[in-house]
Amino acid sequence: MNTQRADDDPERTPDLVTPGQRLGELFRSRLNELFAAAERRGERLTNREVVRWMSDHGYPIKDAYFSQLRSGRATSPSLKVIEGISAYFGVESSTFLDVDRRRAELDDLLEEHGVRSVATRAVGLSDENIDAIARLLDRFREVENLPPIRPEGAGDGSRGK
Repeated sequence: MNTQRADDDPERTPDLVTPGQRLGELFRSRLNELFAAAERRGERLTNREVVRWMSDHGYPIKDAYFSQLRSGRATSPSLKVIEGISAYFGVESSTFLDVDRRRAELDDLLEEHGVRSVATRAVGLSDENIDAIARLLDRFREVENLPPIRPEGAGDGSRGK
């Protein structure tokens, strides 16, 4: 099987990936980011609500398939499914496929919120110190009545590496 290096993937970088795996993982990650963003705004979305809306608006999809897209078990949605999900969340379809755009958005976000310098200072620190910094930031968010942030990789034993 033909494989390629994934060292330049901004979302996840396994040593080797099969063709299509990188975009499948990117799609899953971005779909779940949209759900997380809605949750941070106080919205509790369910897969069923999104599936119902899509089906009602001409983008038929099954509950089970949508669940598989969110979990990463299904990795090749049709363009029609991508368009339906994009329409529901009010984002461009390219949100799910454009790696370079995502990098630029992340760079802009880091600059806009002044956190690039904080992240740069953390480079090279031990895991223990990174975890301590994360706990401090969580506490500061709590003091300022900001919603908690679920860490990358939470629940899968990794720290988003």
